[in-house]
Amino acid sequence: MYVHKNSPLDSISIEELAEIYGEGGKITRWSQLGVDPKKLGNDTIIRVSRQNSSGTYVYFREAVMGKTRDYKLGSIDQNGSVDVVALVSNTPSAIGYSGMGYADPGVKMLKVSKHKGGVGVAPTVENAKKREGGYPITRPLLLYTAGEPKDKAKHFLDWILDKPGQKVVVELGYVPVGP
Repeated sequence: MYVHKNSPLDSISIEELAEIYGEGGKITRWSQLGVDPKKLGNDTIIRVSRQNSSGTYVYFREAVMGKTRDYKLGSIDQNGSVDVVALVSNTPSAIGYSGMGYADPGVKMLKVSKHKGGVGVAPTVENAKKREGGYPITRPLLLYTAGEPKDKAKHFLDWILDKPGQKVVVELGYVPVGP
């Protein structure tokens, strides 16, 4: 979860996110989260989301709002993760979701707790790897092949899973496979 770098908010709960993003959600203003709107220049929460054909969009909906609740209308939907982060970095009253690897100096990542009033978990590589007590909205990146990979596809997948490929994963701010 991303907010503008100057936002005083440091942590948010899944329940609060569902009320911000979910259909029928009651949270529409930063002051409802205890944030002084003067610090953001606007009390209205600007919701930034991905387009509905994105796997991130689908995952976020299910992880935050459940399988039956849909997004409320009125978010600013972006084509890519870079676009989400760029918009949030240029909009002090915005909140958006994207992968950890897209962080830039204009935004900060929020701690997230499962329940309102709970202890927020920081979005770190270590917390993303934890099965219990880790960052609550992480998902794996899955790669599929049509059958057993061969030739160039096998070479590429072997490289990704080996030390050189995993080094690139870490350098780009993503979570590596394994320890």
